[in-house]
Amino acid sequence: MAESLTVEDAKKIAQGMETELATFVPGDLVASIAQRPTGVLLRCGADGTYQWTGATTVQVAAGKRVDAEAIATDIVAAYNGKDSLAAKVEQTSDGEPRAHIVGPDGAGYLVSEDPDRAGVRIASFSPCFTLPDDMSPANDY
Repeated sequence: MAESLTVEDAKKIAQGMETELATFVPGDLVASIAQRPTGVLLRCGADGTYQWTGATTVQVAAGKRVDAEAIATDIVAAYNGKDSLAAKVEQTSDGEPRAHIVGPDGAGYLVSEDPDRAGVRIASFSPCFTLPDDMSPANDY
């Protein structure tokens, strides 16, 4: 657990990685990139630790489609073994490839094509941290 992290630090780490991962979608395919400004906290364990969760969507230009396998493979090649990260290509529930990155202290990232094939979804889960007593896990951050 990253004991010295604040909610704001955890959010910054997760959103920074979302932004970095969005660059794997070829620029000529991108219509827009939308990062959720807030996220929710998920419990990491019974010890009062939480992780900030967020998402970014890369909208693909009309009439275009990403090569989900190539994006997932490129992400895994770039991140597996880098800075204590482990990455692999796995299948989504609809059988499509996605990149799954796991980092220290419970951090994780999932990158896959939207089921409607109109874009790429990036889900983030920050490293776990201790939530101060004066902050509620029910709030958006």
